[in-house]
Amino acid sequence: MKVIKKINNNVAVCLDNDGHELIAFGKGIGFPKTPYELTDLSKIWRTYYGINPSYLGLLNDIPEEVFELSIKIVDFAKMKIENQINSNIVFTLADHINFAIERFKKNLDIRMPFVYDIQHLYESEMQIGLFAIKLINKSMNVYLTKDEAVSIALHFINAENMQRNANDESDENKVICDITNLIEKDFEMSVNREGFNYSRFVTHLQYLMKRQETNISITSENKKLFDSMKAEYSKTYQCVSHIQTYLKDHLEWNPSEEELLYLMLHINRLCSREDCNR
Repeated sequence: MKVIKKINNNVAVCLDNDGHELIAFGKGIGFPKTPYELTDLSKIWRTYYGINPSYLGLLNDIPEEVFELSIKIVDFAKMKIENQINSNIVFTLADHINFAIERFKKNLDIRMPFVYDIQHLYESEMQIGLFAIKLINKSMNVYLTKDEAVSIALHFINAENMQRNANDESDENKVICDITNLIEKDFEMSVNREGFNYSRFVTHLQYLMKRQETNISITSENKKLFDSMKAEYSKTYQCVSHIQTYLKDHLEWNPSEEELLYLMLHINRLCSREDCNR
């Protein structure tokens, strides 16, 4: 195996013997100067093919122990889910977990009022979510609730390789592009659409739209937090209001306050990384 690019001390981009690119996790494989031939393959403990390059920045943005948790959860999921799971989920799930831990530390508790529906409609995915929060809470000394198990379950529901026709995918891409244009206009800035910050934001938009497609309604049980965010981040709320109008006009979808709060959180996160206030 040839190591061609260091990501960090324990992760690198490699080429296998057939010349196929992969991401390898292994103790110290990023230390030597690249490129070099790795002859001791016992150092490699995990490899992933077909990873979106924009996600690689997450490896330097998220603690290593969070990635290790994500890998364990995905391994567990593969025993529970019959559908194929995209390899990128290890990276997007790690980001999801890291953000959940950040919210816990800031006392930002978002309630998920449809626990019962997910338990009965997606039993396997809910088992994964419950396994995940038990593992996360024990390993990271936090207390993520059953609501976060639902979020993780929905993350897997969204990540499974379900059959979708080209028109649906094209429509979704147009909606995402239009929403991004609204954000850029309201904040008078340009989003780097090739970077992992944007890829992460798109993942959360897809997650939100998946809930709408499956008719999983969200009620407003976070009224106090929504009002607080609305007052503190008036510019973000104005942007979200424009997105709400767009969704009403183009998708006949009127997002609830819960969904608007979700959008506000992730637009703020995108802006903090893209320097929207410059």
